[in-house]
Amino acid sequence: MALSARLPPRSSRLPPESVPLLPGYRPGSMAPKPLGQTLSYKSGGATDTLKAETIFTARSEGGVPALDLSMLKVMQNPHHRYNYSYRSQTHDERNALKESARNTYRPAISPAWLQHNRQALRFNAFFKEPVHEDPKENFRVRHCVIYFYLEDGTMSISEPKVENSGIPQGTFVKRHRIPNGRGDYYTFHDLRCGINLNVYARVFRITGCDDFTRDFYANALGGDVGEEEVPPLDAFHASQLLQASHQSTWTPEIAEGKEYAEVALGGNRRNTKLQQYLESDRKVLRFQCYWDDPTRYGSRMYYVLHYYLADNTVEMLERLARNSGRDTFPVFRRREVLLKRPHINPAPGMLEPEPEPVKPEDLIVGGTVEVYGRQVFLYDCDDFTRDFYGQYMQHRQGKIAIEKPEHVHVKLAAPPHIGLGTEEDSMASVLNLAPRQPRLDVNKLMSEDRSLRFEALIEGASEEDEDRRFVIQLRLADNYVGVWEMRQRNSGHTEGKFAQLSRKKNPATGKWFEPEDFRVGEIIEVNAVPFKLLKADESSKKTLNNLGLT
Repeated sequence: MALSARLPPRSSRLPPESVPLLPGYRPGSMAPKPLGQTLSYKSGGATDTLKAETIFTARSEGGVPALDLSMLKVMQNPHHRYNYSYRSQTHDERNALKESARNTYRPAISPAWLQHNRQALRFNAFFKEPVHEDPKENFRVRHCVIYFYLEDGTMSISEPKVENSGIPQGTFVKRHRIPNGRGDYYTFHDLRCGINLNVYARVFRITGCDDFTRDFYANALGGDVGEEEVPPLDAFHASQLLQASHQSTWTPEIAEGKEYAEVALGGNRRNTKLQQYLESDRKVLRFQCYWDDPTRYGSRMYYVLHYYLADNTVEMLERLARNSGRDTFPVFRRREVLLKRPHINPAPGMLEPEPEPVKPEDLIVGGTVEVYGRQVFLYDCDDFTRDFYGQYMQHRQGKIAIEKPEHVHVKLAAPPHIGLGTEEDSMASVLNLAPRQPRLDVNKLMSEDRSLRFEALIEGASEEDEDRRFVIQLRLADNYVGVWEMRQRNSGHTEGKFAQLSRKKNPATGKWFEPEDFRVGEIIEVNAVPFKLLKADESSKKTLNNLGLT
């Protein structure tokens, strides 16, 4: 009863003035006010049909609109809608013009969002965070980066992530307009080096800025952003620096033991070569090299040496010539670290010296590198390798021209004649599997029946051989040479055959005796005995005259 007394009395119909102008409801007193439509489409595109200067000139004066008779005559022609004086634009051309006008428009005074698009001021700052219940430190300094975006005046604060810090780092304050506590927002006029910035009850000390920020304050504002400050060092970071200085004096055994203890407690191994891998992946130095085999039947072996900058590994590939007779295994040394002085322990478990791998500065064209105990000579490299050494060591790699060795056909020497048969008979079994009878000059044997006979003595003979005389005969049919000793009374030597009639070589020339070798006064050697030709008989003189050997 009390609740119904407080409620207003109900009404079956409300007055028209209290009903709002909702869609579909219009009070009777309001007249409709439609908008005039002047939009029309022709062959050239959309046009406006409202022409106040021509047709509706009299409307402004309050009278009847004046009609233009020339316009009526044109409108009588059904083709008046089309203008054939120029080509109509296509939809693509019309859209291209709209996009061009939209993208190239620049106002006279550019707004901030257009003038400073993607521009931000960057400040380095820090704040002190209290540390409770720790006897070693009272506060810890946390470094942050403050960004001020010029396009809309917003700010954001982020904290760079530190490995194994145990603190949730990253975005400290999201991007928005930060109030300054005085009923307004922070602007770039409020940011300077060396000031304290209060952001939501936390005080940040600005210590520095980047080059773009310093140039912006100097050029745009005509002022100085302030001097940079050195952030303070807390006790925790001071102890870390002290520990890092002590780590440089650790022996390899101590460092290995600490790493093992860290991994045993659940830690991860340090990837010390990750940065090198990210910067030098797929970058390879390529050298041309060779090695001269010093063994008896050795030859020059050519290789291609690949040095991978990602992990300092070396790979060597063989370059075999065609028909070299070697197995086609191109990999001479698989990809692994190449040590300057490799060490092998005589027993397992012994300490090894610190390995010293081959570095890029050890590979110079014109130098050598030891691989498997072989001194490999580097004589050329590719263009990428030359550019790398020009940037890495300011050294220009050269190129050494390699002269191709002359091909020498190695021919087996014929075995010496053992004295059985003629030398041609022995060579017949060497040259052919089935020995063939050597060919003879039959025409010469049948037509030539002359011989040359000379009287000779032993040149440089001892006293008991001075009176010995010999007859040397050369048969022209087959150039056989024979020596007979003449009879001398009381000489003590038997007359007869001294050297059997056969083909004999001239030790002076290394060839078979020819008629040109026999002249009076010449010295010839037969069976290691030098003979001096004293005179020839009458028939031999005539033969020598006919042969032109006198």
